[in-house]
Amino acid sequence: MCSAGVTHAEQLAVTSSSNIKNDLNYLMYAPDDYASSDKTYPLVVWLHGGDQGGTDIEKVRSSGIPKLIEEGKTFPFLVFSPQNPSDELLYPIEKVEAALEEVMLKYRVDRTRVYVVGFSRGGFGTWAMAEQFPDKFAAFVPIAGGGNRHYLSRTNEKAAFWVFHGTSDDTIPLSDSVVLYERLVGLKRNARLSVLEGVDHSGVEWAALNDPELWNWLLKQRLEVAPK
Repeated sequence: MCSAGVTHAEQLAVTSSSNIKNDLNYLMYAPDDYASSDKTYPLVVWLHGGDQGGTDIEKVRSSGIPKLIEEGKTFPFLVFSPQNPSDELLYPIEKVEAALEEVMLKYRVDRTRVYVVGFSRGGFGTWAMAEQFPDKFAAFVPIAGGGNRHYLSRTNEKAAFWVFHGTSDDTIPLSDSVVLYERLVGLKRNARLSVLEGVDHSGVEWAALNDPELWNWLLKQRLEVAPK
């Protein structure tokens, strides 16, 4: 109980002036005809799983879209593959978004066709990007991820979602994706869910990325107006 006449400590409102260095490493892929053309290209943000985090950028080549590229697969879009600087924590998505802006200033990007695809820890990052930067992306593909369904109301009504998860995933339960998908449906978002019977955690990554229908679907997604 406070006594009359006692002077209380004052709380001052202060704005931080510190600058946080964005030191993300990333891989960048451009289609074969990029250098010889002047057109704009769609761009896919690839968010890797937990095993590729840290400071060794070469690890990012070992899975997901970068691995497919290393094995000789070509894509008709740009691929921006940032490395999570942490081996344990989730993606720092504010840094990812800032680095993406730098990339989009450097490369000829069709800003109405920018997409996020992520697996496992990168799947969590994909959901977070949809919630925190809803107007930047035309589509999201979270693979074996999870997140907070309460913030999905912030997602863009014009964006599309395709969620992948395996029934035999013992790392991240299928229910993590189902509850988020059902929330999207309740919000009347453009969403689809692929539940892969008998597929485990690592298997669902390749099942999704090697599905030609995914890429055909993804490249059809477009925002009506390019984000500023």
